[in-house]
Amino acid sequence: MKFISESHENAWKKALKLLDPTQAELEHGLELHRTLFAMDNFAFLPYGTWNEAFVDTWNELKAKNIGQRELQDRMNPVHFDQCCFDDACARRFRAVMRASGLKCMVHTVAEGKGHEADFKRMSCNMQLLRVFRDTIVQAGTPDDIRQINDEGKIAVIWSVNGPPLAGTLCDLHEELEWVDVWKRMGVRLMHLTYNRRNCAADGCAESADAGLSDLGRELVRKLNRAGIIVDVPHTGRRSSIEAARVSEKPIMASHTGARALFDYIRCKDDETLRAIAEKDGLIGVCACADLLGGSSDLPMMLRHIRYIADLIGVDHVGIGTDGMYMHPWPTSDNISDYDNAEFSSRWWGNWDKYPYDARKSVESYYGSLAWLNWPLFTVGLVKSGFRDDEIAKILGQNFLRVFEANRA
Repeated sequence: MKFISESHENAWKKALKLLDPTQAELEHGLELHRTLFAMDNFAFLPYGTWNEAFVDTWNELKAKNIGQRELQDRMNPVHFDQCCFDDACARRFRAVMRASGLKCMVHTVAEGKGHEADFKRMSCNMQLLRVFRDTIVQAGTPDDIRQINDEGKIAVIWSVNGPPLAGTLCDLHEELEWVDVWKRMGVRLMHLTYNRRNCAADGCAESADAGLSDLGRELVRKLNRAGIIVDVPHTGRRSSIEAARVSEKPIMASHTGARALFDYIRCKDDETLRAIAEKDGLIGVCACADLLGGSSDLPMMLRHIRYIADLIGVDHVGIGTDGMYMHPWPTSDNISDYDNAEFSSRWWGNWDKYPYDARKSVESYYGSLAWLNWPLFTVGLVKSGFRDDEIAKILGQNFLRVFEANRA
């Protein structure tokens, strides 16, 4: 195994120690990962760009007292630019993508905060695709994925974290027309909500559980017609169940867990899991330590996969890590946010109301759940007793089925 960094090597060793596979299990799992179609149902392209230039730019902007929100907005494209045009960062990006062993990944290109903000982030991702066209290529159909893989490249499917609704509530065409624009841009998965309530549905962090609005039902039907998968990982319980029932096509909860194992807002209860499966949909189990409960590590993630597979069938479970490769920060320690800033991006997700143990994020990025441990996730499925044909479904065949069923 060729390691990208010391943190990569350490994370790999941590996962191996926890899994404790036999040599035969290890070799078989790694071979399956190499030969099968393996994909991440929801993730982020590598955040491997921390360098001194990034730190210098951050500090120069902060010294101008531009404010916390403006600082975050301006630094986001700097991250992408450094990734593309700094030689060391670009080499790392390619190496990380290859080391994952994945054939495909769903990648979030926008947060659903508004058309202008989404376009800015999409432009950064378009640049990534152009610069790294020797490694990653955007896919819009299952046929695209096969062609991209035949060329020895990794397929990237675009997702957004919320619907592009106008919010004026004056005209149905005005409310839904941007769905077609996002579809032309290549978006193929779309969240109905991100934790909070919007015009379409209640998010999972709302104290109410009001379900879909009439506009939300129209949105689900519009997404069906457009060939965009309805995704409900951050959507409330009732809204998720109603979305599954309203949709004429399979839906997904691309990165979540089983609430029976961890009672947290981002996990789905048995009724929701069954509703999604009844529509031939898919549940992606996340690799976020904060959302797994128990030991909050790779064995716990595998427990969620086993529970869901036993409850609704192996045809309806996959892996959506909600993760990324996060390169360690540079040696500089002179970078900081604004103290006591009123603006916080945590408000958007209502995370302060439903806090999680941020210390566990170390396990997600640098522990057994680290994104570059993907080959060991497959070893874990072997260790968990899944058959080879079941592993093939979990790794990617289930997603291809849902993707094909949503084709416009």
